[in-house]
Amino acid sequence: MEQGNISDIRRQLRSFCRRNRSTLKKFSSYTAEEISDMVLSRLGYEEVKRIVDDIKVIDRRGGNTGFYLMMILEALKGSQSADSKDRAII
Repeated sequence: MEQGNISDIRRQLRSFCRRNRSTLKKFSSYTAEEISDMVLSRLGYEEVKRIVDDIKVIDRRGGNTGFYLMMILEALKGSQSADSKDRAII
């Protein structure tokens, strides 16, 4: 895993979150950058790379990437443990 690849995936995820700011505002007061950093730290590089690839396919086919983002955030919210000291995503 190269640093360049991580930076590229982080950049692509942030770009996706920025394009879906209206969806993010419905669920939280976090910025697109904060959301993308949280997703990357919780899921790791490999899983986020798969998500970014999925986003590209959904986008190419004219699908609803905002809904995909909502599903990811809901899954992360559900997986967060009750005793976590980190801020909740939503």
